[in-house]
Amino acid sequence: MTRRPLSRSLDPLDDETLVGFLLRLALHNGTTPAQIADRMGLMDATDDTPGVVSPWLLADMDKPRLVRAARAAHLTVPEASKLLLAPMGHRYGLVSSRYQPWTSPQQLGRPNRWLFMRTSQYCPPCLVGDDDPLGRLYGGAWKRTWRLPMVFACSRHQQLLSRTCPECRTPGQFAPNGLIARPSTVDLHPAQCRATSPASRTGSVRRSVCGTDLARIRSPRQPGDADSLGVLLALQQRLDAVLSADGPQKINSCGQLVPVAQYFIDLRVVATLVLATWPEASGFAATPTLAQVIGQEAEQRLRYSRRRASGVSKRPYGINSLLSPMESPLTMGAVLTIAERMLDGREKRWTRMVVRPLYDSALMLHRDTFRKLARLSGTSSALQEVLGAAKETTDSSNPEIYIRGPRNG
Repeated sequence: MTRRPLSRSLDPLDDETLVGFLLRLALHNGTTPAQIADRMGLMDATDDTPGVVSPWLLADMDKPRLVRAARAAHLTVPEASKLLLAPMGHRYGLVSSRYQPWTSPQQLGRPNRWLFMRTSQYCPPCLVGDDDPLGRLYGGAWKRTWRLPMVFACSRHQQLLSRTCPECRTPGQFAPNGLIARPSTVDLHPAQCRATSPASRTGSVRRSVCGTDLARIRSPRQPGDADSLGVLLALQQRLDAVLSADGPQKINSCGQLVPVAQYFIDLRVVATLVLATWPEASGFAATPTLAQVIGQEAEQRLRYSRRRASGVSKRPYGINSLLSPMESPLTMGAVLTIAERMLDGREKRWTRMVVRPLYDSALMLHRDTFRKLARLSGTSSALQEVLGAAKETTDSSNPEIYIRGPRNG
């Protein structure tokens, strides 16, 4: 069925997701996100079920559908493609179909992908938008990079990202079914929480939609000392520079230059080892505050994984609890500061000395799981050699190794 293009459209904002674009278009056209999605050809329906927008369209869509959606919204195909997550794979290897092959977007929702497919982090000041007519009306972008666990802070506003609505405690942009929560609700601002409200009453009327303005909430939990916050923000600035489209093509990992996409896979592997074997890497914590944060998360995960384990299972730990990304931006940043430092060694021998003991300890937790982690598709040969998962190659220092910005702590 041929659909008429929308009568009014908007230019996508920088780094905007498909979700945020649909929400802004709905408000701009005085209609619902469901009606916008239908006009763009994004609704999937059968004879027995009403149309819903698949959450996996946030990651990727086939070329004919992408062309139809672009035409309906008065976009070019490249503009429409930039609303999706899959194109980020050339730099963030955990969503790359080359380094970590996937045949269906659903596979990107697995814990080992380190991608927030069903929820989004957010920065409240970013959601306020620019001080121009459209920004004041519709707010700022829900950003693609907020779906990456390794983006845990906003460098522009110098604060950690938020994960949940402070009122209802629902993760940002979580939708129980489909891509957008309450897609048939009209007049909600893109920055408002669309989750069901807490079980509370105002007078005699029970609220059905939370509606909290996430652009106006207080700043999320920050480290208790300035040194820790400075360390985290400096790390985020370095990672932002590597993720940037004009960033380096290759970067040092274990003393060798590797493609940026593979570097992020290496970072994910080492971060998992750091947390799973804590406190072995505690000597690398940048501050006592960050060490304490990691310790609390490690203890909670170990307790949770043991509780989830089946009594008849041969596996002593819940695998997802060991492999999934940290949901707290503070904890994620704290762990990544250690993982980055370990990978940043100029010589492979040094990286082996500090990382290999973590791997050996992890094997004692669950051998099969961590052997597979060491051989994770897309992991650089340099890290595989450090972990003993690949044959050694000549270990030589490279004078052209990309040096990231100055460190804070």
